[in-house]
Amino acid sequence: MALETQFDIQKALEEIDKVPTLPKIVYKIISMISDSKVSLSSISKVIEEDPPLVARILKEVNSGCYQIPFRISDVNQATVLLGLTELRNLVFELSLHSNFYHIKKSRYFSFNKFWKHSAGTAKLASAICKHLSLNFEQADFVGGLLHDFGRLILHFYFQSIYEKVFQYSIENQLSLHKAEKDCLNFTHAQAGYWLANRWRLPRDVTEVMRHHHQIIKEDVHERPLLAIVYVADRITNINGFTLEPNPLDDNIDEDPIWKELQKVYPKISTFPLEEMNRLRGYLSQRYGAEDNTFNQVN
Repeated sequence: MALETQFDIQKALEEIDKVPTLPKIVYKIISMISDSKVSLSSISKVIEEDPPLVARILKEVNSGCYQIPFRISDVNQATVLLGLTELRNLVFELSLHSNFYHIKKSRYFSFNKFWKHSAGTAKLASAICKHLSLNFEQADFVGGLLHDFGRLILHFYFQSIYEKVFQYSIENQLSLHKAEKDCLNFTHAQAGYWLANRWRLPRDVTEVMRHHHQIIKEDVHERPLLAIVYVADRITNINGFTLEPNPLDDNIDEDPIWKELQKVYPKISTFPLEEMNRLRGYLSQRYGAEDNTFNQVN
Protein backbone atom coordinates (compact mmCIF):
# COMPACT_ATOMS: atom_id res chain seq x y z
CA MET A 1 0.00 0.00 0.00
CA ALA A 2 2.24 2.82 -1.21
CA LEU A 3 0.75 6.26 -0.60
CA GLU A 4 3.79 8.08 -1.93
CA THR A 5 7.04 6.94 -3.48
CA GLN A 6 10.31 7.46 -1.67
CA PHE A 7 11.24 9.93 -4.40
CA ASP A 8 8.09 12.00 -3.76
CA ILE A 9 8.64 12.42 -0.02
CA GLN A 10 12.37 12.96 -0.35
CA LYS A 11 11.88 15.48 -3.14
CA ALA A 12 9.21 17.33 -1.17
CA LEU A 13 11.56 17.63 1.80
CA GLU A 14 14.47 18.84 -0.32
CA GLU A 15 12.27 21.56 -1.80
CA ILE A 16 11.35 22.94 1.62
CA ASP A 17 13.09 26.27 2.18
CA LYS A 18 11.87 27.16 5.65
CA VAL A 19 12.86 24.50 8.16
CA PRO A 20 12.04 24.67 11.89
CA THR A 21 15.18 25.99 13.52
CA LEU A 22 16.97 25.09 16.70
CA PRO A 23 17.04 27.88 19.28
CA LYS A 24 20.27 29.88 19.07
CA ILE A 25 21.20 28.91 22.60
CA VAL A 26 21.11 25.22 21.63
CA TYR A 27 23.68 25.85 18.89
CA LYS A 28 25.84 27.70 21.40
CA ILE A 29 25.62 24.85 23.89
CA ILE A 30 26.39 22.28 21.17
CA SER A 31 29.52 24.25 20.25
CA MET A 32 30.61 24.18 23.89
CA ILE A 33 30.03 20.46 24.46
CA SER A 34 33.39 19.29 23.13
CA ASP A 35 35.34 22.10 24.79
CA SER A 36 37.21 20.55 27.69
CA LYS A 37 37.76 24.03 29.15
CA VAL A 38 34.06 24.89 29.37
CA SER A 39 33.07 25.92 32.88
CA LEU A 40 29.91 26.28 34.89
CA SER A 41 30.24 30.05 34.83
CA SER A 42 30.60 30.16 31.03
CA ILE A 43 27.43 28.07 30.62
CA SER A 44 25.62 30.34 33.07
CA LYS A 45 26.61 33.44 31.09
CA VAL A 46 25.23 31.93 27.88
CA ILE A 47 21.96 31.02 29.59
CA GLU A 48 21.60 34.50 31.09
CA GLU A 49 21.47 35.91 27.54
CA ASP A 50 17.99 34.36 27.26
CA PRO A 51 15.75 35.75 30.06
CA PRO A 52 12.68 33.61 29.15
CA LEU A 53 14.88 30.51 29.38
CA VAL A 54 16.22 31.68 32.74
CA ALA A 55 12.65 31.96 33.99
CA ARG A 56 11.81 28.44 32.76
CA ILE A 57 14.94 26.96 34.35
CA LEU A 58 14.21 28.57 37.72
CA LYS A 59 10.61 27.38 37.54
CA GLU A 60 11.78 23.82 36.86
CA VAL A 61 14.48 23.63 39.52
CA ASN A 62 12.04 24.99 42.09
CA SER A 63 9.41 22.42 41.14
CA GLY A 64 9.20 19.02 42.78
CA CYS A 65 11.15 17.39 39.92
CA TYR A 66 14.52 18.06 41.55
CA GLN A 67 13.43 17.93 45.21
CA ILE A 68 15.72 20.80 46.23
CA PRO A 69 14.79 21.75 49.83
CA PHE A 70 15.24 25.52 49.38
CA ARG A 71 14.36 28.10 46.74
CA ILE A 72 16.79 28.78 43.89
CA SER A 73 16.85 32.42 42.84
CA ASP A 74 19.46 32.65 40.07
CA VAL A 75 21.10 30.61 37.32
CA ASN A 76 24.47 30.46 39.09
CA GLN A 77 22.85 28.69 42.05
CA ALA A 78 21.06 26.31 39.70
CA THR A 79 24.30 25.61 37.85
CA VAL A 80 26.19 24.72 41.02
CA LEU A 81 23.40 22.50 42.36
CA LEU A 82 22.55 20.67 39.14
CA GLY A 83 26.06 20.38 37.73
CA LEU A 84 27.21 21.01 34.17
CA THR A 85 25.72 17.91 32.54
CA GLU A 86 22.25 18.15 34.08
CA LEU A 87 22.05 21.89 33.41
CA ARG A 88 22.97 21.46 29.74
CA ASN A 89 20.41 18.67 29.42
CA LEU A 90 17.76 20.88 31.00
CA VAL A 91 18.60 23.73 28.60
CA PHE A 92 18.19 21.39 25.63
CA GLU A 93 14.92 19.95 26.89
CA LEU A 94 13.29 23.27 27.78
CA SER A 95 14.53 25.14 24.70
CA LEU A 96 13.38 22.49 22.23
CA HIS A 97 10.06 21.99 24.00
CA SER A 98 9.29 25.72 23.90
CA ASN A 99 10.18 25.85 20.20
CA PHE A 100 7.88 23.02 19.10
CA TYR A 101 5.09 22.59 21.66
CA HIS A 102 2.76 24.77 19.53
CA ILE A 103 2.55 22.07 16.83
CA LYS A 104 -1.09 21.14 16.51
CA LYS A 105 -2.49 17.83 17.70
CA SER A 106 -4.21 15.63 15.13
CA ARG A 107 -6.37 12.54 15.39
CA TYR A 108 -3.40 10.28 16.08
CA PHE A 109 -0.45 12.59 16.75
CA SER A 110 -0.13 14.34 20.10
CA PHE A 111 2.92 16.53 20.72
CA ASN A 112 2.65 15.80 24.43
CA LYS A 113 2.86 12.04 23.82
CA PHE A 114 5.69 12.60 21.36
CA TRP A 115 7.60 14.77 23.82
CA LYS A 116 7.16 12.45 26.78
CA HIS A 117 8.62 9.64 24.69
CA SER A 118 11.51 11.82 23.48
CA ALA A 119 12.34 13.22 26.92
CA GLY A 120 11.94 9.79 28.51
CA THR A 121 14.32 8.19 26.02
CA ALA A 122 16.84 10.99 26.56
CA LYS A 123 16.73 10.75 30.36
CA LEU A 124 16.94 6.97 30.29
CA ALA A 125 19.83 6.86 27.78
CA SER A 126 21.71 9.38 29.91
CA ALA A 127 21.04 7.38 33.10
CA ILE A 128 22.24 4.13 31.48
CA CYS A 129 25.45 5.80 30.28
CA LYS A 130 26.06 7.22 33.74
CA HIS A 131 25.48 3.78 35.28
CA LEU A 132 28.02 2.28 32.85
CA SER A 133 30.51 5.16 33.31
CA LEU A 134 30.32 5.95 29.59
CA ASN A 135 30.87 9.54 28.46
CA PHE A 136 29.47 10.55 25.09
CA GLU A 137 29.78 14.30 25.71
CA GLN A 138 26.00 14.73 26.08
CA ALA A 139 25.27 12.99 22.75
CA ASP A 140 23.40 10.32 24.76
CA PHE A 141 20.85 12.85 26.01
CA VAL A 142 20.64 14.88 22.79
CA GLY A 143 20.46 11.74 20.64
CA GLY A 144 17.68 10.36 22.81
CA LEU A 145 15.80 13.66 22.72
CA LEU A 146 16.03 14.00 18.93
CA HIS A 147 15.91 10.36 17.79
CA ASP A 148 12.26 10.53 16.68
CA PHE A 149 12.18 14.11 15.41
CA GLY A 150 11.65 12.71 11.92
CA ARG A 151 8.13 11.82 13.08
CA LEU A 152 7.56 15.43 14.01
CA ILE A 153 8.70 16.44 10.52
CA LEU A 154 6.38 13.94 8.79
CA HIS A 155 3.46 15.11 10.92
CA PHE A 156 4.28 18.81 10.42
CA TYR A 157 4.76 18.79 6.64
CA PHE A 158 2.66 15.81 5.53
CA GLN A 159 -0.08 15.59 8.15
CA SER A 160 -2.86 14.11 6.00
CA ILE A 161 -0.51 11.47 4.59
CA TYR A 162 0.93 10.62 8.01
CA GLU A 163 -2.58 10.22 9.43
CA LYS A 164 -3.12 7.47 6.85
CA VAL A 165 0.10 5.80 8.01
CA PHE A 166 -1.24 5.70 11.59
CA GLN A 167 -4.53 4.31 10.33
CA TYR A 168 -2.74 1.63 8.29
CA SER A 169 -0.65 0.76 11.37
CA ILE A 170 -3.80 0.25 13.46
CA GLU A 171 -5.71 -1.70 10.83
CA ASN A 172 -2.80 -4.08 10.23
CA GLN A 173 -1.41 -4.24 13.79
CA LEU A 174 2.02 -3.04 12.65
CA SER A 175 4.64 -0.87 14.28
CA LEU A 176 4.57 2.71 13.08
CA HIS A 177 8.02 2.31 11.52
CA LYS A 178 6.87 -0.73 9.51
CA ALA A 179 3.72 1.15 8.45
CA GLU A 180 5.89 4.05 7.24
CA LYS A 181 7.90 1.65 5.10
CA ASP A 182 4.79 0.00 3.66
CA CYS A 183 2.87 3.21 2.97
CA LEU A 184 5.60 5.69 2.09
CA ASN A 185 8.69 3.64 1.29
CA PHE A 186 10.22 6.32 3.51
CA THR A 187 10.60 6.42 7.29
CA HIS A 188 10.85 8.90 10.12
CA ALA A 189 14.51 7.87 10.47
CA GLN A 190 15.16 9.14 6.94
CA ALA A 191 13.24 12.33 7.71
CA GLY A 192 15.32 12.68 10.88
CA TYR A 193 18.53 12.31 8.87
CA TRP A 194 17.34 15.07 6.53
CA LEU A 195 16.65 17.31 9.54
CA ALA A 196 19.98 16.49 11.21
CA ASN A 197 21.81 17.58 8.06
CA ARG A 198 19.78 20.79 7.86
CA TRP A 199 20.60 21.51 11.48
CA ARG A 200 24.25 20.43 11.07
CA LEU A 201 24.10 18.26 14.15
CA PRO A 202 27.13 16.33 15.45
CA ARG A 203 27.86 13.02 13.74
CA ASP A 204 26.95 10.84 16.75
CA VAL A 205 23.54 12.47 17.11
CA THR A 206 22.91 12.30 13.37
CA GLU A 207 23.77 8.60 13.41
CA VAL A 208 21.25 7.95 16.18
CA MET A 209 18.49 9.80 14.32
CA ARG A 210 19.25 7.90 11.11
CA HIS A 211 19.92 4.36 12.33
CA HIS A 212 17.98 3.73 15.57
CA HIS A 213 15.74 1.24 13.71
CA GLN A 214 18.61 -0.33 11.73
CA ILE A 215 20.79 -1.83 14.40
CA ILE A 216 22.68 -5.11 14.53
CA LYS A 217 24.68 -6.84 17.28
CA GLU A 218 27.98 -5.53 15.92
CA ASP A 219 26.81 -2.00 16.64
CA VAL A 220 27.00 -2.73 20.37
CA HIS A 221 30.77 -2.98 19.91
CA GLU A 222 31.29 -0.38 17.19
CA ARG A 223 28.53 2.15 17.93
CA PRO A 224 27.57 1.70 21.59
CA LEU A 225 25.73 5.04 21.77
CA LEU A 226 23.35 3.87 19.04
CA ALA A 227 22.72 0.62 20.93
CA ILE A 228 22.04 2.41 24.22
CA VAL A 229 19.58 4.88 22.68
CA TYR A 230 17.88 1.96 20.92
CA VAL A 231 17.40 0.17 24.25
CA ALA A 232 16.25 3.36 26.00
CA ASP A 233 13.77 3.90 23.16
CA ARG A 234 12.38 0.37 23.56
CA ILE A 235 12.09 0.57 27.33
CA THR A 236 10.37 3.96 27.17
CA ASN A 237 7.88 2.60 24.62
CA ILE A 238 7.23 -0.52 26.69
CA ASN A 239 6.47 1.63 29.73
CA GLY A 240 3.67 3.46 27.92
CA PHE A 241 5.40 6.66 26.89
CA THR A 242 4.89 6.07 23.20
CA LEU A 243 3.36 7.23 19.94
CA GLU A 244 2.87 3.64 18.84
CA PRO A 245 -0.86 2.96 18.29
CA ASN A 246 -0.56 -0.79 18.90
CA PRO A 247 0.70 -2.89 21.84
CA LEU A 248 4.43 -3.55 21.60
CA ASP A 249 6.50 -6.64 22.30
CA ASP A 250 7.48 -6.03 25.92
CA ASN A 251 9.96 -8.89 26.25
CA ILE A 252 13.20 -6.97 26.06
CA ASP A 253 15.07 -9.87 27.67
CA GLU A 254 14.93 -11.67 24.31
CA ASP A 255 16.08 -8.65 22.31
CA PRO A 256 19.45 -9.52 20.67
CA ILE A 257 20.77 -5.99 21.17
CA TRP A 258 19.94 -6.08 24.87
CA LYS A 259 21.60 -9.50 25.19
CA GLU A 260 24.73 -8.23 23.45
CA LEU A 261 24.85 -5.14 25.65
CA GLN A 262 24.76 -7.42 28.70
CA LYS A 263 27.77 -9.33 27.34
CA VAL A 264 29.80 -6.22 26.52
CA TYR A 265 28.67 -4.18 29.54
CA PRO A 266 27.69 -6.70 32.27
CA LYS A 267 26.96 -3.84 34.66
CA ILE A 268 23.89 -2.92 32.60
CA SER A 269 22.15 -5.94 34.17
CA THR A 270 22.27 -4.11 37.51
CA PHE A 271 20.66 -0.95 36.15
CA PRO A 272 18.15 -0.06 38.89
CA LEU A 273 14.53 -0.78 38.00
CA GLU A 274 13.40 2.09 40.20
CA GLU A 275 14.97 4.45 37.66
CA MET A 276 11.93 3.88 35.45
CA ASN A 277 9.63 4.71 38.35
CA ARG A 278 11.51 7.96 38.90
CA LEU A 279 11.24 8.69 35.20
CA ARG A 280 7.48 8.12 35.21
CA GLY A 281 7.11 10.59 38.06
CA TYR A 282 9.38 13.11 36.36
CA LEU A 283 7.49 13.01 33.04
CA SER A 284 4.06 13.14 34.65
CA GLN A 285 5.01 16.02 36.93
CA ARG A 286 6.72 18.06 34.22
CA TYR A 287 4.38 17.41 31.30
CA GLY A 288 1.19 16.26 32.99
CA ALA A 289 -0.72 13.00 32.98
CA GLU A 290 -2.26 11.95 29.69
CA ASP A 291 -4.38 9.06 28.54
CA ASN A 292 -2.13 6.82 26.44
CA THR A 293 -4.95 5.52 24.26
CA PHE A 294 -5.51 6.33 20.62
CA ASN A 295 -8.64 7.14 18.69
CA GLN A 296 -9.71 4.02 16.86
CA VAL A 297 -10.51 3.75 13.18
CA ASN A 298 -14.23 3.83 12.50
